[in-house]
Amino acid sequence: MTSNDFRGVLEVLRSQLVWRLSHAVILFGIAGAWYQLVRRDLPFGHVLIPFATILIARVAQVTNAQRPRFSRRFLVSGILATLLLAMLAMDEPVLPYLGIPAVFLSALIVSRGGLISSAAIAACALLLNLLGVRHYPLMELSVTLVLAAGASGLSAYTLFMAIHWYSDMQARTQELLEAARDHRAELSRTVKSLQLAYETQHQIQLELIQARKVAEDARRSKEQFAANISHELWTPLNLIVGFSEVMYLSPDVYGDMTWPPGLRRDIHQIYRNSQHLLGMMRDVLDLSRFEMNGYNISLETVDIAALLHESLDIAQYLIKGHAVRLELNIVGALPPLEIDRTRIRQVVLNLLSNAYRFTQAGLIEISARRVEREVTISVRDTGQGIPADQQARLFDEVFQGNTSIQRTHGGAGLGLAISKRFVEAHGGRIWAESREGEGSCFTFSLPISERYLAQSVRGGDGRLAEGVAARARVLLVETDHTVVSLVRHHLADYDVIQVEDGGALHDWVVAYQPRAIIHNARPNQAGAIGPDVLDMGVPLIECTLPSAEWVAAQLGVSACLTKPITHETLAHELARFGEVHSLLLLFSDREFPLLLERLIQMTDKALTVQRAYAADQALLMLDQHRPDLIVLDHAMLDNGAWAQVRADWRALDIPVLLVTTNQRVESMWEGSRLSVHQRDGLFPSEVLHGLRAVIEGLKPRPYISAPRVRR
Repeated sequence: MTSNDFRGVLEVLRSQLVWRLSHAVILFGIAGAWYQLVRRDLPFGHVLIPFATILIARVAQVTNAQRPRFSRRFLVSGILATLLLAMLAMDEPVLPYLGIPAVFLSALIVSRGGLISSAAIAACALLLNLLGVRHYPLMELSVTLVLAAGASGLSAYTLFMAIHWYSDMQARTQELLEAARDHRAELSRTVKSLQLAYETQHQIQLELIQARKVAEDARRSKEQFAANISHELWTPLNLIVGFSEVMYLSPDVYGDMTWPPGLRRDIHQIYRNSQHLLGMMRDVLDLSRFEMNGYNISLETVDIAALLHESLDIAQYLIKGHAVRLELNIVGALPPLEIDRTRIRQVVLNLLSNAYRFTQAGLIEISARRVEREVTISVRDTGQGIPADQQARLFDEVFQGNTSIQRTHGGAGLGLAISKRFVEAHGGRIWAESREGEGSCFTFSLPISERYLAQSVRGGDGRLAEGVAARARVLLVETDHTVVSLVRHHLADYDVIQVEDGGALHDWVVAYQPRAIIHNARPNQAGAIGPDVLDMGVPLIECTLPSAEWVAAQLGVSACLTKPITHETLAHELARFGEVHSLLLLFSDREFPLLLERLIQMTDKALTVQRAYAADQALLMLDQHRPDLIVLDHAMLDNGAWAQVRADWRALDIPVLLVTTNQRVESMWEGSRLSVHQRDGLFPSEVLHGLRAVIEGLKPRPYISAPRVRR
């Protein structure tokens, strides 16, 4: 608080004191005037003193509003002059002592007024005493006036300090109030902004919920599309593969006839290329699910040199009649690789096809060599090359270089993208080098299996060299070979050993000393592994991965056979049913049963095969002859035909082999579970390592809820 502010407050206080004290003085003057009038023996001059006091107080009141300083000084000097006049006129010893209230009054409303009033009263009393007019007790009066001056000054100082403190606190309070008002205004703006943000977030959340719904609908449509296209495309492609397989491998099925060598060679090419086309269709469908959960590859030990020769033979038909020459250059001996034969062959053919589209005339060379712990395969062409600004996007989906050759020869733009995913799924890498006008070179690498590396460094006594260790073993209790292949792919660092009979698991543990046991158990089969196996100290991992056998049990059929169907897979499934002499094929289409019949004849020509395409037709055949096995199309489940046949008692005890697709098997599965068991529980370190592995392997499902908006 500034001094000007304090003076302003003090001036206001003194003005108020002048106003109130002037009223008191007026009342005192009226009382004195009444007393003087009642006593008629007093001189007339004495009567004028009260009236003078009233006049002085009234003048102070009138001038207080306009001239406050003059008003209070006039009031103090007037009261003091009236008192001195009374001391001069009246012989009353008490009159000087009546100046004590005047001293206090002067100290409050005039600076140093108490000291001046005390001095004036004392001087007047001393003068009157010296003149012999009055006889005041000067010593007592002087002490009294000094004490009154000191007390009035101290009181005024205390009052002024209190006023100063109060004014300072009031100013501080005002500042805090202003700051609080500013903060309140800012808080109000913040609340409004926050409210707007909440409303915006609420709107965004609603849009996200809607977008998630659209995404879920798109995902379901995508899965439905994959299931539909697998049925629509697998069947005709399977027919081509199956019939060409029958024609090439078992031509005697068609009777005693002579096949021209050129016809058999052409049928062989149809068979080989249709198999490759079937694998490509599987890959295109898998590509639609890459971004979700990845895909499965079937690893097997493959002679990569033989695979390259086979791919080169297939590619010869692509360039037949064109001025392009194919060459194969294998540098040194190549080790066997654990790869998916179909997918790596497709990678090579994709690169050859890509090189052919860019090469109108010249050379396309395939070269392979071992480089340390991997095998690199290159496809080099002498074509026109790829512009530098397009090379960074070569492996993107649906990308086509803007060249006249590619526009002429076409291409969906998926070949290089699929190839990149296949190579990376094997733990390899792929890259391209190209110079416009000089040709291109696409190279990919495949890692050599640890098993071969370990074998290649064995000493002459058959023992492993120093620093090389055999892979740990894992026992997998599962009868479905598809699930076994899936687990082997994802546990590539371990030797996954299949155990079909869980009852003999104890002997397997003793023989192989596995790192862990994996039991692919249905949810209602948890804990099926006996406690004697857990007592051996091997960790038991129970999981639920989708299996065709489980789906068969869920649908009430004996087994499931997934497309594409080959002679080997069909023969394997038929062997599981023991002695089978007659079959009933119940299908909705008329082409696929013909293929199955041909494949069955390759296995056993003595088998009796009947075909039915509707429920009433199947019931009629059941009345005439009871088959040993019914081969059922999944479509007959969807249209209700099988339910009509199943309602007849003659079909209740006949085993059923369901023909379906992998997409249908996966779509019927509700979800997988995972649990870990160990004798005497788990150590904290094991739990922590397990938590890390689980967290790194899992992805959170998105959950979006609309927030509550506070108003």
